[in-house]
Amino acid sequence: MAHPYDRLFKENIEPLIPFLAKKIFGLKFSKTEDIKDKIQVTVEAEADYLKKVLHRNPADDYILHIEFQVKDDRNMLSRMLLYRAFLYSKYKLRVKQFVFYVGRAKPKMALQLVQDNLKYEFEMRDIHDFPYELFINSSNPEEVILTILSDFKNQPASVIIHKILTQLKQLETPTQNIGKYVIQLEVLSKLRNLQDETANELLVMPFTYDMKTDIRYKQGWEGGEEVGFEKGVEKGIEQGIEQGIEQGIEQGKRQIAAKMISGSSLTMKEIAAISGLTLAEIERLKNSVGKITPSSKNKKS
Repeated sequence: MAHPYDRLFKENIEPLIPFLAKKIFGLKFSKTEDIKDKIQVTVEAEADYLKKVLHRNPADDYILHIEFQVKDDRNMLSRMLLYRAFLYSKYKLRVKQFVFYVGRAKPKMALQLVQDNLKYEFEMRDIHDFPYELFINSSNPEEVILTILSDFKNQPASVIIHKILTQLKQLETPTQNIGKYVIQLEVLSKLRNLQDETANELLVMPFTYDMKTDIRYKQGWEGGEEVGFEKGVEKGIEQGIEQGIEQGIEQGKRQIAAKMISGSSLTMKEIAAISGLTLAEIERLKNSVGKITPSSKNKKS
C-alpha cells in the first residue's frame, strides 16, 4: 500500500484483527504468536499483518497473512504468491492469505493463478461489499472509522459521517481521547472524496482536541498531499491537515451567512460581525444568494 494509508492501517491493525477475522474473513481463533523473523522478500515491503495462529492441536496451526490494499494492483497476485512461497519455505505451515481492499473503484486484480502444475489463489474482501451497520455500532474506534469506506446503503454521506462522529464521541473517556481517530477519519475520507462533508460535520460537532499536541501533527504524515484536506500550513506537516480544516471553517461561515442573508432581518454589517466574514465578502455572497428579505432592506447597511 502507498502511504499515508499504510501507516494508518498498521497503527490500527492489532485492535482490528479479532473483528476482521470473525466478521470479514470468517475465521475463528483465540491465540496467535508473533513471527519474529522477518521474511526476506527483497523486492517488496514488509507484510501488513503476519501471525502464527495457534490451536490445541499443533497440526491445525497456520500462518495468517493480511494485506490492506488501496490501489487495484495488477501485481498483487505475484506479490501474494511470493509471500506464500517464502512463508511455506521457512515455516512448513499452511498459509491463509487475505487482501482487505479499501480503495475507491471496484477491484479487478487477479486472485488466482493456474499454470502447468501450479494452482494458487488468495482471498480478497472488498469493504464496499459490507454495510455500514457492521462497523458503526462498534465499541472499538478503529472499527468505527472504517464506516467511512463501507456501503452507505443509499444513506446521504452527511448522515453517515454524523453517525460516525456521534459514535466516536460516545467512546471518548478520560483515559481515551478519540481525537487521533478523528484525524484518521479525515485521512480515510479522502478515499471516498468526502473531505468537505467531514469538515462540515466537524463544524457542528466540535471535538475538544488539540492537534498541535499530536505526534502526527508535529512530524507530518508522509506523502502530505494524501493527508487531511488537500493542503497544509507548516513545514512539519507539508500539505497536511490544518489548512483543510480552516478551509472547511470558512466554507461553514459562508453557509451560515448565506442562510442569514436569505432568511433573517439582519443588516449586512450585523451578518458580517456574526459570521466573521468581511463586509465585502457578505456583499459578494448576497449577490450570489439573490435578493435579501424586505425587512433587511429597511435597515441601513
